[in-house]
Amino acid sequence: MTTIRTLLLLLLTASAVSFCHSFAVKTSSLPRAPLAPHRLVVPSYYSTAAAAASKQHSITSTSLKDATSATEVPEHPAEHGGTSTTTASIFNLVKGIVGAGVLSLPAGVAAFANAPSGIIPAIVLIASIGSLSGYCFYLIGRVCAYTGAESYREAWEKSVGESTSLLPAVSVTLKTACAVLAYSMILADTFTSLFTTMGIQGVTRTKTLFGITGGILLPLCWLKNLSSLAPFSLLGTLGMVYTTLAMAVRYFQKAYSMPNPAIAVSPDLSPMFGTVGISGALTPNVFILVCMLSTAFMAHFNSPKFYTELKNNTLERFNKVVSVSFGISIALFSLITSLGYLTFGAASDGLILNNYSTKDVLMSISRIAVAVSLVFS
Repeated sequence: MTTIRTLLLLLLTASAVSFCHSFAVKTSSLPRAPLAPHRLVVPSYYSTAAAAASKQHSITSTSLKDATSATEVPEHPAEHGGTSTTTASIFNLVKGIVGAGVLSLPAGVAAFANAPSGIIPAIVLIASIGSLSGYCFYLIGRVCAYTGAESYREAWEKSVGESTSLLPAVSVTLKTACAVLAYSMILADTFTSLFTTMGIQGVTRTKTLFGITGGILLPLCWLKNLSSLAPFSLLGTLGMVYTTLAMAVRYFQKAYSMPNPAIAVSPDLSPMFGTVGISGALTPNVFILVCMLSTAFMAHFNSPKFYTELKNNTLERFNKVVSVSFGISIALFSLITSLGYLTFGAASDGLILNNYSTKDVLMSISRIAVAVSLVFS
């Protein structure tokens, strides 16, 4: 347990360093001009051959050099792209990846393990699937660079074909619908716990959900311009950072490891540990976590937007945005999953905040932060 706690401290430090590094990126350090959409200039080989035959002499070294340069994409074409800096793009992409859904990952670990060592294969899976997701995100941007596409559907049309372009549109719609359903569940649980903390009894999840949807979400959907919500979006991101720190404080304090009347929780939500650790990753239940992770990093339909809006959008600069963003996201996912699972073990709930007592002021503030993140982001 001491070894795992030491590893967790290192992970917390690495996550903080990575997060700070993303805001220290300087766009001036990348003076290289952007790479324009690839237009391969194909030389007229037939004309060259006819000219060579009429002159009846071999091609000189100079003509070879000219012919070769005609097929190359200019290394320093004119500037193009959007106005978003590297730093801004990294921040926005991390914000788009790391949402309240990460709070369900501890339950994914608890599905196949109940010992502290079960977090080790979980982190390996998070890093592996996160890296693969990041590479796929980059590939979509690369397709946009080659084809000049500016949307996910357009990239599909120009690379696969127009006849099947409806597939990505339907997939994105279904993914969004599932995300709305999941976030509705989180909102219902979060606000119900907040009402309990405030001493308001008799408010069910159904009443809470209908009240939030009709009183807050629906009016927000009627807004013609969402730019006014930008400050709340930043507040939501800071809320997730606060939630991570609050979970770390409670873990290192061991506040829930021993019975404490001041922050008592129901038995089914109290910490519970067993003997199944790393070996649990060899059971079919590990695919529960894999399924969670398959959508946890999902932001790929926004890849064309990030590429086209990036200032001086060379593939090198875009790759840096993707690498740093997914690296930070992997670190945050690993950290939050570790803190939640190592605190509650096999009792980890589908929304880890439900495990914390409604009398725990520190975590009640986290619930408010998550609620703000979901409603306004």
